[in-house]
Amino acid sequence: MKIKENKLMRAITVGLAVVVLAPLSACAGSGGGEVTTLSFFQTKPEAVEDYSRIIADFEKSHPNIKVVQNQVSSADTALRALLVKDRTPDVIALNPNGSMGKMAKAGVFYDFSKTSIAPRVRPAMQSVINGLGRDGGQINMLPYAGNVCGITYNIDIFKRYGIEEPRTWKDLENAVTVLEANGVAPFIGTLGDPNRVSTPFDGLAPYYDNDGFWDKMRDEGRSVGPDSPVSFEKNFKPLLERLHWIYQHSTNDVRTMTYEDGNSAFARGEGAMLLAGNWSMAPVTQINPKIHIGFFPYPTDDARDAILVSGGDVAITMGADPKHEKESMAFIDYLFSDEVQRRFVKSQQLIPSLSSIPVDEVPTLKPAQYWIDSGRIKGYADHQIPSSISYNPILNKAMLDGDLDSALSTLDKEWGKVAARTIE
Repeated sequence: MKIKENKLMRAITVGLAVVVLAPLSACAGSGGGEVTTLSFFQTKPEAVEDYSRIIADFEKSHPNIKVVQNQVSSADTALRALLVKDRTPDVIALNPNGSMGKMAKAGVFYDFSKTSIAPRVRPAMQSVINGLGRDGGQINMLPYAGNVCGITYNIDIFKRYGIEEPRTWKDLENAVTVLEANGVAPFIGTLGDPNRVSTPFDGLAPYYDNDGFWDKMRDEGRSVGPDSPVSFEKNFKPLLERLHWIYQHSTNDVRTMTYEDGNSAFARGEGAMLLAGNWSMAPVTQINPKIHIGFFPYPTDDARDAILVSGGDVAITMGADPKHEKESMAFIDYLFSDEVQRRFVKSQQLIPSLSSIPVDEVPTLKPAQYWIDSGRIKGYADHQIPSSISYNPILNKAMLDGDLDSALSTLDKEWGKVAARTIE
């Protein structure tokens, strides 16, 4: 593979661990003629059965193509290892994040901009994916299914106390006042599960990371700190103050409650609002099928500025120089057929990327339809933070001890350390 070789090697070898996988692609003969075997690298363990059904149906209509599914948990490391060995999988279904964006920017992935699929994808969802990183003006990752991050609320509790869905931060404060006056816990937070603090952090971030914030952070590199033009300390203090306020108005067991505990407590009506995205809706309704759920973005001071955080749960791509381009595109085209994507997103409770599939076909996502259809969405802030920065434990500690300044300073220092050891 000769695409931007020097840049590519730098992008994929930083922090690379050795991963050994079985051979992923080959061609074999059969009685009916030559059969092309495609490797399908995917990172979503809960989707193995769905993909298996898709593959089985695809192979029936394409008898000369065999697809082998490889579900890989440590996707970033495994994919880097394969790229270094020039063993890029034929088709890749990944969780689009900053690491994958960096690979795309390095010229690793295919350009889908001239395919028939690109015009059929929701522009707002494609924009979020492109924002993670791409090679010039190319489309290197196609969004397949998305998710949303906001506040899920119990409609019946809100109605009982005459609370309207909050549209501004002041509305949210007023709702909390009414709920607490009536002995109802406003929020169910899950600080017992340190990785879950990123959900409300992401939900609030669009109001503090505008005007190219993350690009400016990368430009600052090792110089990020209290005196740099942008930094966590300089820009994110109001965010953490609001984040801390939310947890201060959560259930009494917020310090020990885990993600699963939170879903169960919300389903039982032990709190009015759940700090989670659409991924919690299915578990909640499984516990309590009669619950009436509403959903709104984390609000800001002016309702006209409200933004829903949405990201790609699954994106599809393949190598920039595919060994089996025709066969790989046949499988990708099949994945992006309306009926196949419709079945997948219904099963996984996700947002369809195809404009032809209404969001509200997935019942739990109906409350988010306006934001998706109007394009008032923005990607996850934590996807912009290098994976080597343990930001979740840092934020979690701040929510527990209230030392917000220390958390912000630590984030800046960790950012600088990563920049210092990264060759651009």
